[in-house]
Amino acid sequence: MRLNALGVAVSAKTQQLPRMSVILSWPAILWFYARVLFWPWRPYSFADPIVIDTFSAKDVLSPLIKVGGAMALVAAVSVWAFACAKRNGGGEKAVGLRSAIVIGILLVVLPLLPAMDLNGLNPGDFLHGRYTYLSLLGLMLLLAVALSTAKQFRNVLLLASCALGVAFSVSTIAQEKQWESDASVYAIAHVIAPNNRVVAQDFADTHVQAAIKLGDEGRCNEAIPILQQVIRDFPQDWEAWAAQGNCYVQLNNLVAGEDSLRRAATLSKNSTVIQYWQELRAHMGLPSTSLPN
Repeated sequence: MRLNALGVAVSAKTQQLPRMSVILSWPAILWFYARVLFWPWRPYSFADPIVIDTFSAKDVLSPLIKVGGAMALVAAVSVWAFACAKRNGGGEKAVGLRSAIVIGILLVVLPLLPAMDLNGLNPGDFLHGRYTYLSLLGLMLLLAVALSTAKQFRNVLLLASCALGVAFSVSTIAQEKQWESDASVYAIAHVIAPNNRVVAQDFADTHVQAAIKLGDEGRCNEAIPILQQVIRDFPQDWEAWAAQGNCYVQLNNLVAGEDSLRRAATLSKNSTVIQYWQELRAHMGLPSTSLPN
């Protein structure tokens, strides 16, 4: 499906991380996805990017051991389930359960492989819980196999599964508030991924939109401090410069408005912004000028 959508490559190149950095980052990234799969108690919609440039016990060896432990647990449960099925159910049932185990393991592993190609993902924002959706199908299939073969432990496992289901349902309901609006999505994302530059930019954009709304309501005195903070954090955000220029014009501070609009026009090369800037210059009695390079 990926080849059909993307052509000859499984993923298009989006960044140029060194191959060794990508390999060294795999253990920590796999441990991130293992936590998403096995214990999704907190939101994993966004995360700080993980790029490991040099080997260390903390950043590479420790997550590698943890991932190995998780894999060993899945393998042990799978082998135990198959052995129980073979002992209790005989040939045909054992073959069916073996097929379910193989399919479950493949469903856990294969959908995560594209997420390991960091150079084919969004630069600075390549860890997301949603990348585990298909893998969760495989994990649930393995859980179903374990429940179907654990005769003497079935009631205990069912009770534990129900308890986890209730607990995670409560957590899901609590996390639903995140998706009420763009502002809430990126406000919470900025809390859980404070070092994710892409999230920070998106969070700033929600502030710009809120400031534009304040400006439309004639509340530019409230909008300008918001826009100034965005500009301090992201000086290349032309929409923030344009909104600030518009507010300054509304407040009759034409000099500051002209400077902000010039910055917005220079950054964006947007024809509407350029026209508004030139019209303001004409209104101020200033000559028409071209954009600086």
